[in-house]
Amino acid sequence: MTMKLALALVVILPIAGCSSPDAENSPISKKNRPLVVFSQANSQDPWRKVFDADTQAAADKHPEFEYEMRDAAGDPAKQNDIIDTFMIRKPKVLLVSPTETAVEGSINKAFDAGTSVILLDRAIEGNKFTAWIGGDNYDIAKQAGEFVAKKLNGKGIILMIQGIAAATPTKDRRNGFMDVIAKHPGMTILQGNDCGYQRQAARSYMETFLQKGTAIDCVYAHNDEMAIGARLAWDAAHPTGKAPLFVGVDACQQEVIDMIKSGKLDATVQYPTPGAKAIEVAAEILKGNLPKEKMIKLPTVLITKETVEAYAAANPNLAK
Repeated sequence: MTMKLALALVVILPIAGCSSPDAENSPISKKNRPLVVFSQANSQDPWRKVFDADTQAAADKHPEFEYEMRDAAGDPAKQNDIIDTFMIRKPKVLLVSPTETAVEGSINKAFDAGTSVILLDRAIEGNKFTAWIGGDNYDIAKQAGEFVAKKLNGKGIILMIQGIAAATPTKDRRNGFMDVIAKHPGMTILQGNDCGYQRQAARSYMETFLQKGTAIDCVYAHNDEMAIGARLAWDAAHPTGKAPLFVGVDACQQEVIDMIKSGKLDATVQYPTPGAKAIEVAAEILKGNLPKEKMIKLPTVLITKETVEAYAAANPNLAK
């Protein structure tokens, strides 16, 4: 061995054996962090886009765990596959916003495997989950019903445009509203179609409904997207004249704020996004602290023309 080579080894070998100050932040060490995964029902919905952004922003504040999200695009079969694929990687916490109750089987398997399961927004029929986090859809619907009953003085015909039939929020947003209106004998609810929480589906349905010539005093839609679609159909068919009340749910879009200000929508009820709270709960679970409450309900508020300015000021990150 030459003298130069021997000196080179003396210099190189100690360096190879030392850990750099950034070793703990290297890609290899990151793989050893606990995994928190999120299966979203459908990221195309405006409310869910805000939901996703809120969740990611909260997760970015927790470098102690790895976070990953995948979108099921409204397809229960795809969501089942996503959850099953996630489980191969043995996540510590699984966040799920179910497309519908058809994904309960995959959720149950994850829970039985020892993964903490946090349901977001939508629930399942069984009890194999660690916590559920979301807005109180029944109370939200009651607030909408009370607003409508007051505005119509307890008399009138209401067309209710519904969301996804098999989704738990749809049932609650129907039942809460109907329970309030049932207290007013002078009010009638026409149960409209399931329009899947989609603007265009609600617009097409409303166009067909208006061709019947049925008189209505209010349109209550299970979300703002459907309320907007119904209003667009009404305006196309009735460019002049008085419009019925239009009431939605979510309050996550600047477009909705603008329509309330202009009088195109009369009210909406905030449906708070649960992602930030879910990340907070997941971080505690990883510390060994299970949530004290299984059902965590987030506060909400009714937004009308009188309160819309204050709401917009308090919520600057609405979907554009």
